[in-house]
Amino acid sequence: MSSKPKRQPTDKSRTRRARRAPVKTRNQGIRPWILPGLAGLAVIAIALVGVIAISSDDSNAANAARVPSPAIGERSAQVVIHEYADYQCPFCGVFARSIKPELQERFIDSGIVRIVWHDFAWYGDESRRAANAARCAGDQGQFWEYHDVLFDNQRGTNSGTFSRDNLKRFGEALGLEPEAFGTCVDNDTYAGAIDADMRAVRRLGLNGTPSFTIGDQRIVGAQPVEVFEQAIAAELRQQG
Repeated sequence: MSSKPKRQPTDKSRTRRARRAPVKTRNQGIRPWILPGLAGLAVIAIALVGVIAISSDDSNAANAARVPSPAIGERSAQVVIHEYADYQCPFCGVFARSIKPELQERFIDSGIVRIVWHDFAWYGDESRRAANAARCAGDQGQFWEYHDVLFDNQRGTNSGTFSRDNLKRFGEALGLEPEAFGTCVDNDTYAGAIDADMRAVRRLGLNGTPSFTIGDQRIVGAQPVEVFEQAIAAELRQQG
């Protein structure tokens, strides 16, 4: 993965730490995740899940963009895992850094499992900015690489880490074409797609991040890989 980019100015209204979010990549040390400090947020530690309440306002439904959901794995995979997550959610970070790589090695690369990503962007503005930026990176074929960079650079909630300037710096570190990527980030190009995912979250009655559906099964939280293994095996048995 590309080396750390040159320093660039970021939002002046942020603190010194928020203004400079150094880009971490997978070959650097992973920063421990931090529990969000939002008032009214209940954390069920035993399930490793952030529990939330979502507004039911669908006023922009008619204008939502319909775009394909990012996915990894063979289209012919027997088992499809739908993941609903937020880039600021610490438990989503645990899954992305520790559990998904093992699932990829054991089930995705072998063609058994396909993971489809859905934005469950509820933590705030920076969650939506990050979700949009990841999809912008997907325009250049690097959604999952950018997804990993976002989770490797988690630093609390709405702290300025996912400012537009920092999101562009992350893209520069991956070698994305800067003009197209920057325009996509600045214009919130995928806001409609993110809204559509949030409506899907409400229809499914999901109330925690990360959440996963595997056929008619649901998994909530950054559960051990064995939990996913059992769910995958059950889905394969059900298919006969």
